[in-house]
Amino acid sequence: MRHDLRWKGALILIAVLIFGLLLSPVGTKVFKGPPLRQGLDLQGGIELLLTPDYRLGANVITKLEDELSRKIRNANIDFQIAPFGTLDGDRYEGLRFSFATENDLQRARNLGIFTNNYQFKVFGETKKLDFEPEIKGNVIELKILENAANFPKDSLQRSLAIIRNRINEKSVGMSEADVRLDEGKNRIYVQLPGVRSLQEAKGLITATGRLTFRINNRIVLDGTHLQDVRVNFDQNKRSWVILFQFKGDGARQMAKITTENVNKQMAVYLDETMLMDPVIQDPIPDGSGIISLGGTPKEEVERYALLMKSGALPISLRVVQSTQVAPTLGKEIVKQSMIAGVIGVLLVIGFMLLFYGLPGILANVALILYVIFVLGIMALFRGVLTLPGIAGVILGVGMAVDANVIIFERIKDELRNGKRVRPAVQSGFGRALTAILDSNITTLIAAGVLIFFGTGPVQGFAVTLTIGILASMFTAVFVTRFLLEWRIDHDPDRYAKHFGVKEVAE
Repeated sequence: MRHDLRWKGALILIAVLIFGLLLSPVGTKVFKGPPLRQGLDLQGGIELLLTPDYRLGANVITKLEDELSRKIRNANIDFQIAPFGTLDGDRYEGLRFSFATENDLQRARNLGIFTNNYQFKVFGETKKLDFEPEIKGNVIELKILENAANFPKDSLQRSLAIIRNRINEKSVGMSEADVRLDEGKNRIYVQLPGVRSLQEAKGLITATGRLTFRINNRIVLDGTHLQDVRVNFDQNKRSWVILFQFKGDGARQMAKITTENVNKQMAVYLDETMLMDPVIQDPIPDGSGIISLGGTPKEEVERYALLMKSGALPISLRVVQSTQVAPTLGKEIVKQSMIAGVIGVLLVIGFMLLFYGLPGILANVALILYVIFVLGIMALFRGVLTLPGIAGVILGVGMAVDANVIIFERIKDELRNGKRVRPAVQSGFGRALTAILDSNITTLIAAGVLIFFGTGPVQGFAVTLTIGILASMFTAVFVTRFLLEWRIDHDPDRYAKHFGVKEVAE
């Protein structure tokens, strides 16, 4: 065998072994789960639709209530106050002020506190909120507005990126999620294939996750400059702990705070939930510290670390729609899709055998390798197999065969023109390459547009199609050529007849 055929054969063999192992039980162990992960349409899961929660949290509404009440009482005005608009008991749309008389209401209005824009402090943090005061008899309702002043322009985009990051960190069973803005651009759509716990999904995605350090109920540091968060097992305390590292200004602030407050308690909060209230034993000069959660289970410690590491949502989100997709539907779809795929591949194999004989057999070998390569690449890069993705793989089979047909026809043309077999193969591949590249590049451009502008199933189809195009070009131009040249080396004098052309001596 020629030297160039040896290294080509070795390269193909290595690729087959690698991708074959990834698709085998070995791949299951490597990925700690199925090598080919299935999307929501194939295995079921949870769909969530999220919208900005413009309502005020209990801590904010309480602080606002106290501040406004104090100003009204100082004016000796008789009134009652209560929050309103709650849907789930912990967030409110605003405050309702009820006055004994119309005169009391006018006196309260003259205080200038019922404005469209209001600023106040909560735990040392300045809140700027837009309200809409509405008078109903002797009642004033101060309702928060859902507008750009209360929610930064890019808040949904940043929330989208953070949710994706959280889901990617939570790799087991959730990394094949689809997260995107819906068509109205004011809601976030989330698909979580394989997830069964609706509460777990809601908790992970909607938690704002703002990390703050507080002394005497005053925020002294937040998680802005938090560089790293890891979970570790403390052998001395026999419990799971969170290791954190601040950088830059955060590290300097941590050093200053811990130096000035030794033996004081510094509470660690995630949003308004206190994780722990440890005592500062020693200064932390380099920004590295340990959060001990006592006997908290590992899963819970990992959840806290995940929320801290992935970042805080710039706005609160609430679930307005949740759907649980039954996995039984997915199994039926998989079965039908696989049957369709197998039938399609068998028809293509039969066509190649019928029209091209022995070269068709070699093309079919390359076709089988194409399927292995496509699925192996998807497994390697943790791609997600969806119903449109399966369609992309099947379409790629047709494109791979199309490339082989072009090559074989060009070789036959060269043989009819009187060339010998080996030069005919070389010329045939050379002439076919331009047509193959033109066809595949235009398809790649179209697939790129779908990837860039498409979402969900369309994007999944385009990604699979792109992988299929690249794999089909490799198998047609490289693998098929290797197999033909290898076979010609073994039987150069008789190989021309397999193309249906009169024998030409080599």
